[in-house]
Amino acid sequence: MLGALFLLAAPLAAALPPYVVETTVSHDRRDLPIVNAFAERPVENTYIAVFNSTFGTEAIDARISAMSSTIQKRNLNKRGLDGKYLSTEMKSITLGDWRCAAFQGDADMVREFNGADEVAYVEADTWYKTTAAIMQTNAPPGLNRISHARAGEQGYIFDESACEGMTVYVVDTGVRVDHVEFEGRAVMGANFVNNVDTDENGHGSHVAGTIAGATFGVCKKANIVGVKVLGADGAGQNQGILQGMQFVLNDVKSKGIQNKAVMNMSLGGGFSQALNRAIAALLDGGIVPVVAAGNEKQDARNTSPASAPQAITVGAIDATNDQFASFSNFGSVVDVNGPGVKVLSVGIASTVATNVLSGTSMASPHVAGLTAYVMGLTGRQASEMSDMLKSLASNSPARVKNIAQGTSPLIVNNGNLS
Repeated sequence: MLGALFLLAAPLAAALPPYVVETTVSHDRRDLPIVNAFAERPVENTYIAVFNSTFGTEAIDARISAMSSTIQKRNLNKRGLDGKYLSTEMKSITLGDWRCAAFQGDADMVREFNGADEVAYVEADTWYKTTAAIMQTNAPPGLNRISHARAGEQGYIFDESACEGMTVYVVDTGVRVDHVEFEGRAVMGANFVNNVDTDENGHGSHVAGTIAGATFGVCKKANIVGVKVLGADGAGQNQGILQGMQFVLNDVKSKGIQNKAVMNMSLGGGFSQALNRAIAALLDGGIVPVVAAGNEKQDARNTSPASAPQAITVGAIDATNDQFASFSNFGSVVDVNGPGVKVLSVGIASTVATNVLSGTSMASPHVAGLTAYVMGLTGRQASEMSDMLKSLASNSPARVKNIAQGTSPLIVNNGNLS
């Protein structure tokens, strides 16, 4: 969250007016020069300025400095309609050659910043959430489905050595790293929500368990890095998600694990040019971005990060019968489908707790784990993984039943066709 920083000036005498006059900011976003003026769930008075990549580092640094100075001066003692003081800080985010900055401000500030040559566009910051995991009972294992050509087969067939040295970043609600399923292979890497460095919701831990849990995981020897961008209520701001992605890119680079890293994002919200562009920067950095299609029963091209061309976007099926999940988003941006109905994985009530959830949130980590598995087994580059997963799925005769027109019918498979 953007921090609230403000000063109170005490008058020298009762007869003198206060040194700083407090004002309230109010404007209609539909009148602003922003690319998502009609976005759902906007964050009040909060925006993301995306910089023009044709300008060099020095020019953008200078523009950020000027913008930061403007914010510090003009946001002093200003409140939004929610009664909270506007932040006087600006958060700069860099992913490779792509740069943006999050700020709070009034309509005049948005117009001024948007008019700068170095700024490509401004969009409203918006709220994102987990892709609507639903409590269920009596879970059949989804692992069986991704290692067989037909639904209903028993046993998960895999190469146990394939995931050694692979790292999967779970950009979510955090991870309960002391759960026995993770065998000491999970750590919390960063937190952009609060000071509680664990999973307060349960969603992220469940996702991580499907990726790399000893029992429930697809890629059982992979390392897990939790990146907390969503709070206890399963919601978070786009700027926090972008900061989380910046951490992932920098962490992979510092560890030298390019093309040995996958990022799972089981979250979604309205369409965001900034978020989709950040996805591209991660793939350029040797990281495979795997994302959930979403659970609104709508065309996923209207949402992000599902609509990002460089992401592997995952729809959900019922692993017992290959039926397309009733809740799953659909459309041409869906690349493959994975088990997302009644998935058993890690819970957070204790170090041995389990939970059963449904959603494209659960389908995505099956594919993220499989991506890490195939990368580890073949040594292929991050940029090759989308086509390779589709090729493996195409080799299987299985196809999704009752799927929406224009949606890929491919069901992920690890190469075992028995």
